[in-house]
Amino acid sequence: MRTRRSLLRTGAAAGTGTLLAIAALPSPPDSTPIDRTVEGSETPPAVDDWTDEPITGETDTPMVRYQYRPIEDGADPNEFDDFVATAPINVVLVPDDEVDGDGLERVMAVLENEGWFRDPEEYTRYGWDRRESTFVRQQATAAETYYGTSGRLHVRCWSFEGIVSMQAHEDTGARPEHGIASYDRGLEAIESIFDAAGWAVASDAVDLDNEQRDYDGLASVITEDA
Repeated sequence: MRTRRSLLRTGAAAGTGTLLAIAALPSPPDSTPIDRTVEGSETPPAVDDWTDEPITGETDTPMVRYQYRPIEDGADPNEFDDFVATAPINVVLVPDDEVDGDGLERVMAVLENEGWFRDPEEYTRYGWDRRESTFVRQQATAAETYYGTSGRLHVRCWSFEGIVSMQAHEDTGARPEHGIASYDRGLEAIESIFDAAGWAVASDAVDLDNEQRDYDGLASVITEDA
């Protein structure tokens, strides 16, 4: 199993025109460090059934493959054709099902301990829940800064059937136009953060067949080591 050993580049926060924004933007020393390395682990048994071949459909596993947006106002969340994919899921997290409490919240607590902000300013996106056959709004989000004026690391998460699917990316600055600077750097940052928190990181563990730009479609699987 190939593992990543890479330096992470993260956007430094800058002030904005309001007191709230200034308070919400951390200084560079509080940003996710750029000098961490990750010692990769083996693919966990929890995803053994999903590693033999690429996963090509949203109903094949509990994992979400893409985040989506509605094509127009009034889109029916039960109609798949009313939505279009916008960004690939690139991290899959497996909370320990023998630990009491909400696994998604334990995932988010790791990011909060890193100094990230919950529920930052962002667009609304959706993930497909195969059991309910409906699109579900992002269930948890976090970012290095609230507004992302000068760029930031940013994630959106969905938790279905005990599996947390995460879309991780590095944003560009807000001007001249907000966009995605890198999917792969977002993935590597998440690997780094969770490895430092004691979770087991298996890079390139699951082929979600969703390559886009600098991301090759091979999602990392991160398992809680309780």
